[in-house]
Amino acid sequence: MSKKIIICDDEALILDVLALALTNDKTDVIATTKNMEIMPLIDAVRPDLLLTDLQMPKVSGDTIVREIRNSEKFSQLPVIIMSASSLGEQAARDCGADGFLAKPFDLDDLYFLVDKLLRA
Repeated sequence: MSKKIIICDDEALILDVLALALTNDKTDVIATTKNMEIMPLIDAVRPDLLLTDLQMPKVSGDTIVREIRNSEKFSQLPVIIMSASSLGEQAARDCGADGFLAKPFDLDDLYFLVDKLLRA
């Protein structure tokens, strides 16, 4: 059975790269720029992992993670925050994310973190 990963980022190029890197016979990837609609998407897809950008217009990644952590349904959903900000890793810890990926990201780091959280 395939694992489902949702990726939320306001940059289409990042979504394309991540989707290409993570889609295989063991994972299905749903990529979206619609951060305002992320909770209904999570409810519909029931992903095994969420990757979200930290700094996005309208709703930031840390706000999304806090909403997930406060949700009875999804509080245990593993989440990776991605950011180019020097404050990104601290923001990821502060909001309760399970992992942090610095942009620009190294594919080995991406694969290691995703694999670790999907196996947990």
